Amino acid sequence: MPVPTSTRNESLVPQPRRALNCTSLVALTFFCVAGGAFGLEDAVGSAGPLITIAAILILPWLWSFPTALMTAELSAAMPEDGGYVVWVEKAFGRFWGFLEGWLSWLCSFADNALYPVMFVDYLAYLRGDMGLTERWLIGAAMTASISWLNIRGIRLVGAASILFMLFVLAPFAVMVILGGAQIRPSPWLAQPPTVDWALLLSVVLWNTSGWDNAGCCAGEVDKPNRTYPRAMAISVLLVTLAYLLPVLVGVSIDTEWANWKEGYFPKVAAQAGGNWLGTWLTIAGLVSAMGLLNALLCTSARVPYAMAQRGTLPGCFARLHQRHATPWIAIIVNSAGVACLIPFSFKDLIQVDMFLYALALIIEFAALVWLRVRQPDMPRPYRVPLGIPGAIALSVAPVALCVLSIFLADELTKQVSLGGIVAGLAIFGWTAKRKPIPAPDRPELSV
Repeated sequence: MPVPTSTRNESLVPQPRRALNCTSLVALTFFCVAGGAFGLEDAVGSAGPLITIAAILILPWLWSFPTALMTAELSAAMPEDGGYVVWVEKAFGRFWGFLEGWLSWLCSFADNALYPVMFVDYLAYLRGDMGLTERWLIGAAMTASISWLNIRGIRLVGAASILFMLFVLAPFAVMVILGGAQIRPSPWLAQPPTVDWALLLSVVLWNTSGWDNAGCCAGEVDKPNRTYPRAMAISVLLVTLAYLLPVLVGVSIDTEWANWKEGYFPKVAAQAGGNWLGTWLTIAGLVSAMGLLNALLCTSARVPYAMAQRGTLPGCFARLHQRHATPWIAIIVNSAGVACLIPFSFKDLIQVDMFLYALALIIEFAALVWLRVRQPDMPRPYRVPLGIPGAIALSVAPVALCVLSIFLADELTKQVSLGGIVAGLAIFGWTAKRKPIPAPDRPELSV
């Protein structure tokens, strides 16, 4: 298929394609948020089954549904690449749009770097321990392969996400079926003597965050006014079941809570069905890491792309690949940043990730409410119910959880995050006088 172009200027200008349908968007959102139950093991280890199960059941109503509904409304109303950068700038102006984009972009480096680390960790279960240099080389090679996939186009990213999702969910489904006979409700009520609330909150919120990332590629979603509400509803249900069922079965099979750390599910699967199932789930962990990086590299690259279009980052980030219509420079820069962070630990990355994400999400919910107040007549193919009071009520629980997450962060996380924010303010001072890049005519943006 030829890349859509504009003849407004003498040179042909590539334009993003609307190539994601509902199924592709569900798969992409699944990996933006979850990628399977991998990563929940630390929640069980830090708080025990009772609190972990309660968190999985309660958080969709306090965190997942509100963020998904916000994403559905704002993405359908402003179906452009960049997502929350576009929403916040529309609500509060250029500076706040930059700050939202900068926080989210910094967050994406820490977040995306988790998945090469996770990939190498699961590979180590199959072939044994590896040295730091070998770990970095394998993680960097995995990152490079996913970068190539992203540069080749969003249609390929969507198709790969569907295949990755089916492969990841299959061994968990088998584990649930085979382990169902071993389910005993009594372990579900167990609780360790002490609870690491900071780690628990970081892990659980991280495992249920990322809904708004699906809005970053809204300019490439077919029929966004209908696709986003449907895809968000399906994704919330899918993610909740993908977390709840393996944990219910897993904590009945293995009651040594202190052993539950990141990467523990393959051992639980081996107890449920044998070593073959543990190996299958380990391979699924490798595929999950690839799917997560594939989806999040796709969405995060649209952030500097949108910021560059608005003149708050150098214009090179707004360049699209002449053949594949993807922001290839943004993809390469994001991938290079991820490769630099591979040596850091999983826990260090997740805490910085959640601190920055919490700040950005507060601004997004503020934009949702403020746009309802200041621009009530803006076309909204989908609306959060109950008017302005409904939008405010929807925002209360997620914002409260964000504030709590920020408050519980350790001092090093706060210092690193605030240092990144100060650097962003300096960059905005440098780029503040740049003019936005004129966008090619795209009548379908209002579809």
